[in-house]
Amino acid sequence: MSQNQYPRADLHVHSKYSDGTYTVEKIIQQAIKRKLYAISLTDHDTVIGIEEALQVGAANDLLVIPGIEFSSHFEETSIHILGYFIDHHDPDLLEYLATCEQRRLKRTKAIVSKLKKLGYDISMESIVKNSGGGVIGRPHIASAIVEVSDYPNMQSVFRDLLIQGKPAYVAKPTFDTAQIIDLIHSTGGVASVAHPKTVGDDSLIIKLVHRGLDAIEVVHSSHSLHDIEKYSAMADQYGLVISGGSDCHGERLGREIIGRYTISMEQVERLRSQIRERA
Repeated sequence: MSQNQYPRADLHVHSKYSDGTYTVEKIIQQAIKRKLYAISLTDHDTVIGIEEALQVGAANDLLVIPGIEFSSHFEETSIHILGYFIDHHDPDLLEYLATCEQRRLKRTKAIVSKLKKLGYDISMESIVKNSGGGVIGRPHIASAIVEVSDYPNMQSVFRDLLIQGKPAYVAKPTFDTAQIIDLIHSTGGVASVAHPKTVGDDSLIIKLVHRGLDAIEVVHSSHSLHDIEKYSAMADQYGLVISGGSDCHGERLGREIIGRYTISMEQVERLRSQIRERA
């Protein structure tokens, strides 16, 4: 899987509308700079940036595939699921995302309460401002802490305060993975397990194949060559389509790697064909 073969697609990119640092326009510029043919905007639990991405992409001859990344749990394990070719206007999807937003807000308030007890003077207003009107997440909280403390960067805030086992951590509320796959299908999309290495138990992915999983993210910025070979073999064995992307989050998070981890447009068309096969 040469990363330089053209035409290529990066199907895992985050913007400021979730926990990335790039604007949609900056993402499009970076994609063009990397000579990509297509990208998918896959913000966490939100589709707010898709319409803008479609318009800016069309104006720059870049194919934008409507996407999303869902947080979910399956048998008590956290699993992220990517949805591609979704109908981002689907009423059921929008209702689900509204519920997600309320749960995220409740979690954020709980984290802020813990941080204040630890002596950090941050406000919900500053966090909302950092989110830029998108989905609120821990990076926006970390950014607010950097502004009022001696922490040099967001990574150090996460390390000391916000990850599991640290004093301000609050678990993210999620939904069942199988239900998420069904929701993606109901919008006309295809479902891919994201960065399968982080799942930690390949048997769970196999179980999800029988629950309708369409694809597996073989190419990812955290995957070694061994991982790529391993998950390529799994895709072949279980009839999964290969997906892949950089999981770009932008400079502040140290993952400004859009376009370095890609799949071919032939593989993108195989993803699209899953929709036709289900029809």
